[in-house]
Amino acid sequence: MRIRSVLPSDRSQLIDILSQGAGFRSEEVACAIELLDAALDPSDPTQEKDAWGAGGLGPPRTTAGGSEPSQGSVNKDGYEARVAVANDNERVLGYACFGTTPMTEAAYDLYWLVVAEDARGQGIGAALFAGVADELKQRGGRIIRVETSSLEGQGGARRFYEKTGFKLSGAIPDFYRQGDDLLLFAKVL
Repeated sequence: MRIRSVLPSDRSQLIDILSQGAGFRSEEVACAIELLDAALDPSDPTQEKDAWGAGGLGPPRTTAGGSEPSQGSVNKDGYEARVAVANDNERVLGYACFGTTPMTEAAYDLYWLVVAEDARGQGIGAALFAGVADELKQRGGRIIRVETSSLEGQGGARRFYEKTGFKLSGAIPDFYRQGDDLLLFAKVL
């Protein structure tokens, strides 16, 4: 498995992943697709590139899980995406969408992290997040936060974030709907 920037050719596989058995409501899938499309929207072609030819992504490196250097750039809205792909056939196994947190210094939001249903439980989500976290650290990122539902995956999202080093930083009862709390997790990079 390796981690790379999302490509337009990944879109249909990602829509399938977002739509299959992850427990997302239809409006959540629509939001995820909207952010995917925003991440796929190319940045301004006149944007200054850094010494490595990427829009401020830093030097080439290998990240957790044997990933290769990022090839992408930040789109005009600040959304970015990485995918975990199988080494042998480029099949998309997982997806992460993230971006800078407005009005902060070196803080990031993780908007989506999802793994294909038949690839769950194999460490792909953890490797994908580790690759994103390593990249953000190299950029000087200090902290990453994620908001999730208390019902997401019958508590699977909460277990995943706690296992990967996030700390529960807050909760808003009944935020999404009655009995479905917003959980705010943060991780110092």
